[in-house]
Amino acid sequence: MKVEILQEELNKALTIVNRFVDARPQLPILTNILLSTNKRKLRFSATNLNLGINLWLGGKIEKQGEIAIPAREITEFISYLSPGPLTLESSQNKLIVSCASNKASFVGIKPEEFPAIPQLSGKNTFLLKTESLTTAVGQVGFAAATDETRPVLAGIYWQFSGKKYQMVATDGYRLSLKSVELKKSVLKNKKKTTFLIPARGLNEVVRLSDGETIKVGLTKDENQVVFGFNNAQISSRLLEGDFPEYEKIIPTQVKTKVWIDKQDFLSAIRTASVFAKEAANIVVLTIDKSKMSIKADAPQVGENQSSLSVKVEGEPIKVAFNFRFLLDFINAVLTQENNLLLELTEPLTPALFKVEGDNSWLHVIMPVRLEEE
Repeated sequence: MKVEILQEELNKALTIVNRFVDARPQLPILTNILLSTNKRKLRFSATNLNLGINLWLGGKIEKQGEIAIPAREITEFISYLSPGPLTLESSQNKLIVSCASNKASFVGIKPEEFPAIPQLSGKNTFLLKTESLTTAVGQVGFAAATDETRPVLAGIYWQFSGKKYQMVATDGYRLSLKSVELKKSVLKNKKKTTFLIPARGLNEVVRLSDGETIKVGLTKDENQVVFGFNNAQISSRLLEGDFPEYEKIIPTQVKTKVWIDKQDFLSAIRTASVFAKEAANIVVLTIDKSKMSIKADAPQVGENQSSLSVKVEGEPIKVAFNFRFLLDFINAVLTQENNLLLELTEPLTPALFKVEGDNSWLHVIMPVRLEEE
């Protein structure tokens, strides 16, 4: 293999692909990136066996070939080089990197040992709008668990039904649900209608995607899904297990409705967070008539209380939340001007958060029990 390429483009590609390299691999080969060529492009491949990426980069291909090289070392080395052209050349299981002022060689591994990463085929694929998918993942993904001791809670439950799809995520303390309308049914005549995908995989998809559409397809054995856009494809193994019966978590009865200005609420929670961080992250909301007070009390630091003018329908109520969950929800709201709608039943039953005028998204947060005063 011999390729001429710009350092700037190579550095960017390696930085992206390196995120898919397993930090604690089951197999030594998984600490490597596979470089391979066709007549016009250089392909970078990496996987941790759950998530994988194929990324193509244009370059002057003088000789085709492939080699697997240590991901961390090659990425770090290339990042230190000055911008400009350089040459990659494989020889006797080594990759030689050379430019005007530097030359280095990396010991490679036989490419045959590298796991195959699924690629999109022309069959069993469909297109989704990038903007809609990005919004959906942004309003759902943050509610998935980051602790993978219960893998299904680290996933996003993605269900297609007719001319819409729905995404749901929950970590056991909060839940987010987003519905997206489609112009036509994209899964017509296809058996698979529900995917349980690691949230990290979908986050990477929207992070790297550009263009108007994303192509989505299942592998033949239907245990992995592949996303394609421009010069990259990301594959994700589907999670096994039963997703929680999320419908039972969403409140159906409401005793108190509160309309809150988003920016006022955000400011109040941020100021309270300074003290809440020292008090198990707890902020207390007291709602009565046309007012909401937000209080955080940390005995070792001090206390803070804000008062907001709100519109209230129903009974007065006092309820406590983890302020981080409130901030995650508020920060996922795309519009600046819309009011938020908070629906409450009892101090310890799930609270429902919405954006006024948007019926496509709802968010549930479990309140925190307060010590008896």
